This record gives sequence, C-alpha cells and structure tokens, in this order.
Amino acid sequence: MKSLIGLIVWLLCSATLAAAETSISATLSESVTDVDHPVQLELKIENARVVRPPTISADGLSINFAGTSSRTQILNFQASSITTFTYIVTPTRAGDFEIPAIEVAAAGKVYRTSSLVLKVVHLNDNNAAKPSPNSDKPYFAELVVPKESAYVGEQIPIELRFYFNQRMQYQPYPQGQYPLIDGEGFVTKKYPEPTEKQLETNGRVYHVVVYKTGLTGVKPGKLELRSATQSFLISMPFGMRNAPGFIDPTEAFQQQVIDIKTNGALIEIKPLPTAGRPANFSGPVGDFTLTTSAQPTKARTGDPVNMKVEIKGLGNFDRVEAPILTNIDGWHAYQPSEDLQTLDDLGLSAVKTFSYPLVASKPLNSLPTVEFSYFDPNAEKYVTLKSSPANIEIEGDRLPDAAASPVNSDASPAPKSMPPPTLDVLDIRTSSPVPATFLPLLQQPGFWTIQAIPAGALMFLGLGLLVRNATMASQTRRALAHEKRLLWKRVQASNNRPEVLQAAVRLLELSPRRQMRGPTIRTQSLNEAITEEALPEELRAEVRELLKVKELTIYGRVGSETLTEPERSRIKALLNRWKATA
Repeated sequence: MKSLIGLIVWLLCSATLAAAETSISATLSESVTDVDHPVQLELKIENARVVRPPTISADGLSINFAGTSSRTQILNFQASSITTFTYIVTPTRAGDFEIPAIEVAAAGKVYRTSSLVLKVVHLNDNNAAKPSPNSDKPYFAELVVPKESAYVGEQIPIELRFYFNQRMQYQPYPQGQYPLIDGEGFVTKKYPEPTEKQLETNGRVYHVVVYKTGLTGVKPGKLELRSATQSFLISMPFGMRNAPGFIDPTEAFQQQVIDIKTNGALIEIKPLPTAGRPANFSGPVGDFTLTTSAQPTKARTGDPVNMKVEIKGLGNFDRVEAPILTNIDGWHAYQPSEDLQTLDDLGLSAVKTFSYPLVASKPLNSLPTVEFSYFDPNAEKYVTLKSSPANIEIEGDRLPDAAASPVNSDASPAPKSMPPPTLDVLDIRTSSPVPATFLPLLQQPGFWTIQAIPAGALMFLGLGLLVRNATMASQTRRALAHEKRLLWKRVQASNNRPEVLQAAVRLLELSPRRQMRGPTIRTQSLNEAITEEALPEELRAEVRELLKVKELTIYGRVGSETLTEPERSRIKALLNRWKATA
C-alpha cells in the first residue's frame, strides 16, 4: 500500500511538473561592494531538470561555483521544483561590471536571465573600515561609508557593523529593532534583514552583525553622520576572556541590554548643477539604460498596442517617472501603468517598466520615440536617453477625427410643432350648465380646500428636512466621537511608532480651535491654529515638532518603528494641553 501511494504521488508530481511553466532568474546579494569583498550570485531554475551548473564569467570579476540546492513544493495540488546554483563573485578592481545574461538549456528550449550590474568601489581614507580603537573590547561597532562626496538625490550604500566576541551571545533588543543614525539632512531606505559573518580584526575573530541601507542626502552641504546606535541583549560569561574559545554550557552568564554606537562619518553633498538640466528631468540620479518593445508588432488602425519601456540600472528609482513620448503623430497614447522589480536586497539596482496603451488612427510603420533624462554622478553631467526607432506594421483605413467631426451634422432638423387644427363645427353639449355663483373667491370653501393641499405638502416637506438634518448632524457627531475614541486607544495601546504619530496628528485635526470673527464663531484649520498669536509659544513649538517627527518617520523612514513609553507620555500630554486650549 505504501509503495502504491508513493507511486501515485510521484506520478502526480511528474504530471504537474511537466505542465508547470519553466522560468529562470539571477540575483546578487549586493549590488554595490568594495574591492576584494565577495558577494553571492544565485541562479534559480523553476520546473526544469538541470544537472550541470552553467559557467559564468565577467571581465574584472572572479566567479566561482559554490554549491547546489533543490526543493519541491506542492501548493493547491500544483507541484513545482526549484534548483538553485550558488556562485561567489569577488571583484578584483573598482568599476562598474556587467554580468551578462546567463543561458540555460532545458526541455529543448534555451532560457535567458536578465543581465546584472555590480558596482565596485574603493573605500575612501576617511570613511573606510579601519580597526576600531575599541577592538580590544568584547563588542564594538563601525560605520562603513564608501564615498566622501555625493550629489543631492544620489543613493549611497552604507553598512553598520556590530562586532561581538566569539564567547558572547547576542540578539537585537527589542526584536525587530533597527539601528538609529544620528544626523540631519538625509533619508534612508528600509533596512533588509541583517546578515551575520565572521571577520578578523587585530588578530581576533569576531561575530559580526551587518545592517545595510541606502542613504540619500536631501540638501547640499556637509552631511555629518555623528553615529549609529543599536540596542542588543547580550549574554556574557563571568570572567569574560577576549581570547576565542568554546562556550561552556555549565558556565554562568550575566545578561544585560546595551546600546552600541558606531563611529561617525562626514559626506560632502553637492547640489545638482542647473547648467544643462533637461526640461523633462524629474530627479533620477544614477546610471540607467533604456529599452522599448511592443506587442503586437502587426495590427490594424483602432486596435490596442502595448508599448513597454524598461529603465534598468543603479539609482533612486523612486524619482524615475514615466518617460516622455515624442513623434506621436497618428498615435493616441494613454496613461501608462508601472511595475518595479528590484535586483538586490536594498533596491538600488532595479528594473522599472512602464506599459503605454497605444491606438493608431492611421497606417504607420514606427512606434513613438521615448526620451528619459537623468543625472550621472560619475560623469557629473545630465544624460538624455532616446529609444531607437522601433518598427511596427499598422494597416487599415484612417480613422475619423472625433474632435473635428461636427456634432449632429447629419441629423435632420427637428420638425416644427404645428398648432392643433381649429374645428369648424363644435360638438353639441348635452350636459346641464354649471350653476354660476356670485360669492367672492376668498369666501368660497373650495378655494381654501385647494390651497390647503400644497400648504400641507410644504409643511410636511419642511418637517422632513428638519428631521433629516438633525439625524445627519447626530450621525456626524457620533462618527466623530467614535473616531476620536479609536485614535485615543491607538495612542494609548499601540507600540507602532508611525501609527501612534499619525493618530496623534489626526486627533489634533479633529480638535479644532475656534476664533471670534465679529458676531460669528469660525473654526480654524490645524495650520491656522498653529500660527495664531493667542496660542502659547511652547505649545506651538511642540505641535510643529510632532508634525516634523511624523513626516520624517512615515515618509523619510527616519527613527525607530517601535514607540517608547516616554515618547507616548509626551504625546498624550501634548494632546491634553491642545484639547484644553481648543
């Protein structure tokens, strides 16, 4: 029975694997590194049997095969297999290196990955990794910055390294906490999960926790990174020795929470030049390439055509906006959709794809031209990329221009209404004549009866409007009170710092101040209330500081994701004082 079940499972897996689509992809563990600092390249092959790893080579890079791993998973009765080939890539000199597309033959077909770009830099003398003056201690940290100058908007990959003696046990405290960088005038990308490795310093081997992020200067001038701090819960044996050795499980340990600070660094942030800046420049800084394609390549007028524009490279992709289309005579272009695929763990290397829906109104043989401008910090100049002419075959008749067509030009004029014909001979009335009355109109009962009907209807309508307005006002007040209660619960109970800051600012907006304007009372907005002269200066400064911290935390990703109790107490005190002055 077991053999039969195993055979059935194997047949099902084989059948589903045969039906599954084959795909391959290649990724680098880091897109920026320094000379002689190796990175990892992973080649993943899904739903195909490949035994021998392909050979990969690139000028200036030493690429060596490291190992193979395979796994099979079944999800919703759909089986899939993944084979991963791992390579170690070691740069031998500084520069920008392209790892060409990798070809893999499977099931009679040849599959290709996208090419990868690895940027290799020399650590400068000021910010390079040096033996720490605290390297004789059981733990210390250092900040590694590969550049001493950069342009506004240029992303700089940095590393925060925390060293621990081999006999120590450690973990971030609290769990999920990331380092805080002390400084102003910059933003950082979201931290990926930290990595761990062993490094030798001053003849001693340490366990090292490495945090990576991308740092961007937002204004020109001297950018001073004073230090970066991370809290760890460490377990240190009594009688700690700095010499390496194994951990005795019977040895007594003492636990404590420590804040470890790195060294500082100084970076010169240069402004983007104004000379030669293209009109369509939206702020991307880096090194990019541009390619275009279209599907289908043969269509008729009026049929939709999908034009795909890919921008690939290293840089701040959050500032990469939809490129400009030129030579669009005969084409109707619509708003494109966007898709971003990152090629490293920081998102510094990526591919951003814009899909333009196009419709041709006349026979054509070429697509619109695409223009994209960026600033190259290495060449220190603006670059405008233009797509190569792409051929397409559009057949059919020219479509009418809807904008130029007259409105209802073919419609026949509306027939003139004719008065009803006058009868030559009137019908003979056989009913009795209505008796006449000589009473005034105001004294006739029928007149007041007729007037009472619309008066009652108007009164009923007015009463209904009053009831509806009162109900709506009551619902609005109840909804507002309910929202305030939910926001206060969030401030008092949530440990998510961005969530609490956002709730606090919303509470300030929902507790408006009122100002007398003659005989009327006018409700002020939050911005107007902050600038009011009657507001205490200390309270005004605290509210502005709260707004600034909220923007830096939510949009700039500056600071911790976890709220501390002292900060919660300050926020609650500020809200109560604001409510008292409202």
